[in-house]
Amino acid sequence: MILIDVRTAEEYNEKHALNAINLSLQDIENGITPDVPLSTEIGVYCRTGGRSSAAQQLLAAKGFYSIKNLGGLKDVL
Repeated sequence: MILIDVRTAEEYNEKHALNAINLSLQDIENGITPDVPLSTEIGVYCRTGGRSSAAQQLLAAKGFYSIKNLGGLKDVL
């Protein structure tokens, strides 16, 4: 599973889950997606779960089909 922090770079730099990559919701909204096969298991999280829910839907619309909304940072630490 790859772990994606969909918060801003500033939020990510303050604190993030171990091995998480930063791909903000805004980047995903602008069409940037992880460079992995569509079948890759992806876990997304943000601060409280709202942005990760939106990111999950956007990634699914791009063809990714194994996406889990992990909620907020506190849920994945």
